[in-house]
Amino acid sequence: MQTTLWYDNYQGAVYPLDLHADPAIGFFRKTTSSLVETCCKFVVKDSSLTSYAVQVVPKELRVCLMKEALRENKDRAIEVLISTWHLESLVLRDLAPNIFTSLQPLHDTYYLSDIIRQGLRYTTCLAHTFLECVKKKMPTRLHYLDLTGFPTAEVILYYLATHCMLAHNEARQTAMVNMYNTAIQYLPTSRASMHADNSLPESVLVIKLDAFVTSDQTHTELCKALKVSGFPESKLRLSLEKLDATCLGEPKITIMLKQIDKQSLKGIRLKYNSLTCDEFVKMEPELRKFQNLTALDLSCNTIHLYQNDPVCERMAETLSLLPRLTRLDLSNNRIKNRLRHILQNMNQSLRYLRLCGCGLTNLDLTYLAHSHHASAIQELDISENTLTGCVRSLSQLFSSAGPSLCVFEAEDTKLNDEVLLTLTYHIQSLRNLLYMNLAENNFSANTLQCFMQVFAPLPEVTTVRIPYCRECYLLDDTVTDDQISMRKMQSIVDLYSVTDQARGQQRARLKIVATDLTRVDMEHI
Repeated sequence: MQTTLWYDNYQGAVYPLDLHADPAIGFFRKTTSSLVETCCKFVVKDSSLTSYAVQVVPKELRVCLMKEALRENKDRAIEVLISTWHLESLVLRDLAPNIFTSLQPLHDTYYLSDIIRQGLRYTTCLAHTFLECVKKKMPTRLHYLDLTGFPTAEVILYYLATHCMLAHNEARQTAMVNMYNTAIQYLPTSRASMHADNSLPESVLVIKLDAFVTSDQTHTELCKALKVSGFPESKLRLSLEKLDATCLGEPKITIMLKQIDKQSLKGIRLKYNSLTCDEFVKMEPELRKFQNLTALDLSCNTIHLYQNDPVCERMAETLSLLPRLTRLDLSNNRIKNRLRHILQNMNQSLRYLRLCGCGLTNLDLTYLAHSHHASAIQELDISENTLTGCVRSLSQLFSSAGPSLCVFEAEDTKLNDEVLLTLTYHIQSLRNLLYMNLAENNFSANTLQCFMQVFAPLPEVTTVRIPYCRECYLLDDTVTDDQISMRKMQSIVDLYSVTDQARGQQRARLKIVATDLTRVDMEHI
């Protein structure tokens, strides 16, 4: 369960994807190395060679060496470079490639787990190595370490928080020793002076990162570390840009929000906290203080706004007071017929909106189609809502969002052949669409082929996620698993044949991600 939560939490509102970029890692990564990069890659293979090189090459090349050491996961070389770093700051996103790229994390969980593990290698190695170099008093000039944009393991967050408290306690000890030494100068009898044994330097060190918190122990240490980070005498300070608090509950979340610097935090995810309407009301005064917040995820809670006008008004007011908020996830909270009241007071337009399992109605989608958000929305996920009776509002939504919409997901929305064929004509207006997800819906082979004839020629589209046609699941006493597999394979071959004809020979092949129907309705097969 924890593994599932871990990877699921790095997909969505708080970590935006670079939709137009190539995959960041793995076989599909497209890179052409320069001569300098090739030489640096050779140097960082051996830490002893790296140690010699940093003494003779220009200091500017240390940045190139660090890039290759991070890319190749050379921990010993990274340690050498950190210990002799010539700059006062190190920003990870300037040295490592962005891992949240391409459309692949939307449909490939294995790829998503790979990029998360790669990001964890970056932050784990840099955070641990930096503190070790500081404690060993190595000749590094580094005072500011920025790890934002990459996931940080909870164990590393706990490690940093405890060291922050250690530095604070050492600073207090040093201040007390200095006061003692000053006082004994005025005493008539001579007394021995005291000396503080500090493991951290006197200069201020700042580590900025994204926090992922699930345990009570980490929550306690982080709250204390954030509090002392605001003290002017603090030598080691933590700063958060994104907060992911899971399985904690409202009281602990509210306490933590009070300790965080209101100007630095840009993303908050409060998933799986069993937040109720009353608990949201208690917490929202703290939420509205984060004026630089760009992403908010309240999904997978029990904030049911249907027939609860007071809480609905409080949420609408909170969202209207966050001027930079452009990414919002309210999935799995009951919103039926309340979408207008929640979003209409926002001055800015949302670019990312996820409303999975919210009980959306035709009224909600009609508002969305005519709202100021429609013309700017780039990613929209309305999966796990019943959309069978929303054909007209969906058609209007496609027309309004056509110039901007890049990702559209409607998985498990009870769409049938009639609805999809009706929407096919309006799909032509999605001129910038890159990815569409229609999995877990029940379609026939003919309907999918008709859909592909219209969908494939769209100028920007690269990937579609669809279910196998229902003919693949026709069963009788003589059908074997191998025959079902052959049916699925043949259905994909037929779809590619239709797609290639509609797309033409001059364009790259459309990627079709076919999935099994996990909830097959036998009455409609």
